[in-house]
Amino acid sequence: MRKTFGVVLMIVGALLLVGALVLFICNQAEANCAKQSSIEVVSQLKDAIPDGEKQPENTSDVSDTPTKERQTTEIEIDDYDYIGYLSIPALGLELPVMSSWDYQRLKVSPCRYSGNIIDKNLVVIAHNYSGHFGNLDRLQFEDEVLFTDVTGAVTAYRVACVDVVPPSSAEEVVSGDFDLSLVTCTYGGKTRFVVYCDEVITH
Repeated sequence: MRKTFGVVLMIVGALLLVGALVLFICNQAEANCAKQSSIEVVSQLKDAIPDGEKQPENTSDVSDTPTKERQTTEIEIDDYDYIGYLSIPALGLELPVMSSWDYQRLKVSPCRYSGNIIDKNLVVIAHNYSGHFGNLDRLQFEDEVLFTDVTGAVTAYRVACVDVVPPSSAEEVVSGDFDLSLVTCTYGGKTRFVVYCDEVITH
């Protein structure tokens, strides 16, 4: 009886290991697909943005592009609407940002959760894929983050602080005092890793 029970436990253990391996392989395939998709979309965004990239500007100053237009203009690529792309030099990343989010969109690209550039309250969320926000924890104080919107205007930020918060803190992140917040799940998904950034004001 004990021998039979032991065999059953071994079989169950083996099945669990196989299941975990299959899940890991599927997750890696999904992450690789998302990374490749982001590279392609950023390339298309750069081609579509007028006049290429402009120099970082102070959004407090008067811009040639009307405020309302900068907040609402989007570019559609493969049936998804994008508001621009993030550049994070310290991580070697350029990532498109969709205009709205749901769980299907997050499998493709980082997404705007709330806010916008002009009102200085943009919150961008993404999965912790290695090619998306999986390495946010490597960012350090004053690392540079750039956001290029679809009008070609570039807004420069510096990392102000990083934090780990519970999922219930979403409203706290949204209503915070930072100009840009980047959010992803920690490994295991029980908490959220947040990078808070302040806009670089030039005079």
